[in-house]
Amino acid sequence: MVKFVFQPLIDLRNKTLLGFEALTRFDDGRGPQEHFSEARADGRIVELELEAIKGILDASRRLPDEYLVTLNASGPTIEAFAASAMKLDGRLVWGLELNEESEPCSSGRARQYADTLGCLLLIDDAGVAYANRERIECLHPDIVKLDRSMIINYESSAEVRGMVANLLEAARETGARTLAEGVETPEHIELVDRLGFSYAQGFYYSRGLPAAELADAMRELNRRVGIDTPGF
Repeated sequence: MVKFVFQPLIDLRNKTLLGFEALTRFDDGRGPQEHFSEARADGRIVELELEAIKGILDASRRLPDEYLVTLNASGPTIEAFAASAMKLDGRLVWGLELNEESEPCSSGRARQYADTLGCLLLIDDAGVAYANRERIECLHPDIVKLDRSMIINYESSAEVRGMVANLLEAARETGARTLAEGVETPEHIELVDRLGFSYAQGFYYSRGLPAAELADAMRELNRRVGIDTPGF
């Protein structure tokens, strides 16, 4: 059985809720990465990702319409979705997150497909696999999401610090905003603020939650760290 959860995306400058990343969860005890990696190896990745997108579109109807909701997908799935009968309607802002495992040959038109669908394009997990500076410069995404390993290992690794500087520079040069994944501690908050990130997500704010649990969780987020969450 598959279910869908939503992890908050936080606007660091305004201390407000920007929206949510929609995440797929499986009830068989295996993590989503294992499922999607297996589907990729078996040639079923587009089928599985389109099924997940359909479920997310249904589940997201319980969220206030003004919030951004982002969906993860590979390059071929973004193309198939743009050509499908499914529509990103009923919400002011949607975002497609291009998966870091998507090979460049299958991802070059992701910007065009996002524009066709009328949604934002995000580079997911920058710093990992194919999500590099070249991808940012080629696709001119709206938002670059740096992988959680970039944040967790920043202070302890000169190599990571160099990668982060390179990715942030590419984002600035292309006009993209930046989002830090894996923010878990007050020290991470201080780091992403110092580095000038626009947005953040991570367990410091909230884990991914079913839509039915978000109202209480967002009120608690406002109480605990002062994030404004209108609509909840």
